[in-house]
Amino acid sequence: MKRGIFKRIFILYAAILVLALLFIEFSITGTLRDQHLDSLQRNLAVQASLIADRVSFAPSGQYDELCRQAKAKTGARVTIILHDGKVIGDSDSEAARMENHAGRPEIQQAALNGTGMYIRYSDTVKHELLYVAYRVTAQGKPAGYVRLSLPLEDFDHAVTSAKIKIILIVSFVILITGAFTLWQIDYLRRLTRQIKDFATALVPRGIGKRLFLADAGEFSEIAESLNSMSEELKTVIEEHEQERRRLNEILRSIPDALLILDKNGVVLLSSAASRHFFGDAPLMGRPFIQVVRNSAFFSLLDEVRTGGAAGTTEFTLDRPEERHCVVRISPLFHGNNVLSGFVAIFHDITQLKKLEQVRKDFVANISHELKTPITAIQGFAETLLEGALDDREHAVKFLETIRSNSKRINSLVDDLMTISKIELGVIGVDKSAVAFDDIADAVLPIVKEKAAAKGIGLKASIAPDIGTIMADRDRLIQIVTNLVDNAIKFTDKGGVTFGIGEENGRPFLFVEDTGIGISEKHLGRLGERFYRVDTARSRKMGGTGLGLAIVKHLVKAHGWEMKIESVPEKGTKVRIILSS
Repeated sequence: MKRGIFKRIFILYAAILVLALLFIEFSITGTLRDQHLDSLQRNLAVQASLIADRVSFAPSGQYDELCRQAKAKTGARVTIILHDGKVIGDSDSEAARMENHAGRPEIQQAALNGTGMYIRYSDTVKHELLYVAYRVTAQGKPAGYVRLSLPLEDFDHAVTSAKIKIILIVSFVILITGAFTLWQIDYLRRLTRQIKDFATALVPRGIGKRLFLADAGEFSEIAESLNSMSEELKTVIEEHEQERRRLNEILRSIPDALLILDKNGVVLLSSAASRHFFGDAPLMGRPFIQVVRNSAFFSLLDEVRTGGAAGTTEFTLDRPEERHCVVRISPLFHGNNVLSGFVAIFHDITQLKKLEQVRKDFVANISHELKTPITAIQGFAETLLEGALDDREHAVKFLETIRSNSKRINSLVDDLMTISKIELGVIGVDKSAVAFDDIADAVLPIVKEKAAAKGIGLKASIAPDIGTIMADRDRLIQIVTNLVDNAIKFTDKGGVTFGIGEENGRPFLFVEDTGIGISEKHLGRLGERFYRVDTARSRKMGGTGLGLAIVKHLVKAHGWEMKIESVPEKGTKVRIILSS
């Protein structure tokens, strides 16, 4: 049974070869016969046309001798026929005794096409004859026909000879092909034995799922080896799949962007955080230089490639948004310390940078804010101690300045403590139903004198459909007072309007002025501690730079949202959208 499959293959190949070669033999024989007949027909037609030039086709004429002379030259039987089918000359018989030939197929074809050809069996010569008839016309009318006939015995002998040669060639090809096929089958048998030995050596352990092949010859042995291999591969694939899932879970859980690059800097693998870090552009398979163009990163990459040790650097990404990050690049080695790639971990320190900048600004601002009044207090105090106390008029002015700067320091400390208490939760928000009419009545007396002193209008606008809102009354008064006070400070003409309105079913507080306005680049930083758009003007008006920061914290404590819209030289509008 082991040799059965190859035996069947050999028989199948041999049968296919025999059928193919027989088909070729018959095709060639048929083609040769058709081509030879066509050539013979054309030759006889030409000879008939030449004979026709010597025939006048007179009904009373005798053309038997002419036909016999033509046969002597052409070797073919020659017959001369009038257009009505009457035979007036023949090389082999007396024309007068021959029957009418109008119904002969070759004559009918010639009448239609000019030339007619027909093959039929002759009882006289006991063989097939080829008849070719040629139509002759005179003055545009049919005059008669010249017919030549030739036995196909010699032609058949030639075709038979060609067929014998083809059969010999086919037999030779079959023998050569059979020998080659036997050699090829033996070669395949040796190959399958090598495959079986290799598979057996590759998988020496347990058996898993089995492959059953009935009457499969050598492939039954291969099936046994493949059964063992499949079980082992199944185990390996399961382990690999577990490792892959574990790696994917790790990559998904890493908060930092992690990239694995090959030695040429092409991204092979990336963590889930990389998509948010570098934007939605695909990373896999792309050179990293197409994603990030940063000289610091690629300088570090070259250092790690050259030195073979991990390195760290800090740089800034401009896209998809500005980010400060620290990257650590470690080399990946394969085999005998051959560099195969790199692992790059990007840690986003943007918020740390911002906090560091806020801290620096806070220290610088509070130092500056305290330095000015303390210097003034110290200077005037020293002046008084040095004898200015005796000058009562100036001494009183100096003491007023000392008191004013003391109040400024005290106000600054109070505001800082307020912000700290809000952040620490010491100052809570106790919400209750509050009518904005009461808030407006409480705020107007506080700020109307400042507005009147600058000659600007001040009014409250309250939507009639809004009854009460849920808020901490004291904190709400503080929010509105600070916003209105700020609006008055930065408005020199026109007026300030504050109140409550409604949009898309949600109420909102607003304070709107016609003051100097704020450019767009400053809007994002409003609410930061000590941040001033116009520092000189703010200090001149006695502001601490913390009023809007307190408002921002109190709004957040209420769970509300604050938006600021402003156009330079046209005014500013602060909207506080209340929670629904």
